[in-house]
Amino acid sequence: MSAFYFDTKIPSQYEGIRQHAKEMSDEHGALKTGFDTAPGAVFVHDLYHRSLNSAVSFWDRYRENKWLKKSIRSGATIQVFSTHTQQALQSLFPEASGRIVVTPHKADPEYLPNDEDARDVARYQFTQGDAYFLYRGPVHPAAELINLLKGFSIFKKKIGSNMRLVLSGASGPYSADILASLETYKYRPDIILPGPITPYEQVSLLASAYALVHPCRWERFGMPLPNAMKAGVAVLTVEDSAMSECCGMAGMYFNPTDPADIGEKLIRIYKDEQMRSEMIGTGLLRY
Repeated sequence: MSAFYFDTKIPSQYEGIRQHAKEMSDEHGALKTGFDTAPGAVFVHDLYHRSLNSAVSFWDRYRENKWLKKSIRSGATIQVFSTHTQQALQSLFPEASGRIVVTPHKADPEYLPNDEDARDVARYQFTQGDAYFLYRGPVHPAAELINLLKGFSIFKKKIGSNMRLVLSGASGPYSADILASLETYKYRPDIILPGPITPYEQVSLLASAYALVHPCRWERFGMPLPNAMKAGVAVLTVEDSAMSECCGMAGMYFNPTDPADIGEKLIRIYKDEQMRSEMIGTGLLRY
């Protein structure tokens, strides 16, 4: 199939890369002919490895930089999933500008809006019947989950509702600091870590959320936003990013490094049901 840097073993937390590798390959590992791609294209999900705050090791950063430069020099088509990443690559490699092609993220067909009875079933399964905000992605420092927890604390202090926050996704050694912080977190009973769940449960969990809150700006860690919009779920995510590009007018945006901003946006979408309904409607039209 077409080239990826992680072509032998993709790290479990890189849900975006893993999902696209699965989508583009058949059961024998060959590229599906129906996938919208250029033959021999190189796929670049983002430039996370170049971020000063990335958790990528020195040697992995070196190898990924080397792979990227080699791919640019090869003359191959560079396929990306957002104009945000396209512009970042063009700035870094002006000589490749004419070869960078954008293929937007698509929603999975199994995601559809849930009726109230189905939402009740999911709530009783995961949150003892309470409504919940959902983060769907790896429990990883790059997702700014500590700031999300601080923002959720602001929401709880000012609103005092029984709303829960569900953190659903892969965890590993990279999750240690976040999980340790939960031990002393004031609102720990309102944080749900469902652990491994079936594909059907993943669909039900997302489609039944009050809102999806996605504070991670890096595409390699997953893009649950199209699925949320297709399922009729409001989306809060990172401003000025591939995520905000994906949502357009359907999303609400925050600064992922500012807990006060995150908390204010959680309060706003909780209080303004009409605005939330309009966001859901716009998202359904988009996907």
